[in-house]
Amino acid sequence: MMKLLCILSIILCSFQLRAATVEVEISGITQEGILHLAIYSSKEVFESDMGDRPGPQPGIVAGSIKNVGTEVYEETFEIPAGTYVIGYYIDANENEKLDTNFIGIPKEEYGFSNNARSTFGPPSFESASFTLDSYHKLLMEL
Repeated sequence: MMKLLCILSIILCSFQLRAATVEVEISGITQEGILHLAIYSSKEVFESDMGDRPGPQPGIVAGSIKNVGTEVYEETFEIPAGTYVIGYYIDANENEKLDTNFIGIPKEEYGFSNNARSTFGPPSFESASFTLDSYHKLLMEL
């Protein structure tokens, strides 16, 4: 029995060693609303997401949907080590989607990891991605 407990402890510790922590900080929020934040592990899902399907999806490993004010937003996520992109927007009118004008430019605040930007559409997965080994703090600004 003692041998079984020892083996089980080793297995559980090995799973803990593979977990990694990403600490997210978003500053510059100027409008209150619902923050929709997703941590993407899939390039295809990231590049096709238009902010119109809140909630869990394949290719998204973690996320958060929370009321926010104009203060700095901070949250910590425990996820497996890997390469990820964070995308987020503030849903000011609480209609569960990123509102855009008639030519597709967002009317609500949004951003990406690495403060990546693009002229048209979301930035590339490569420009917004970061590698998470054990711990990474991301400072993002709107």
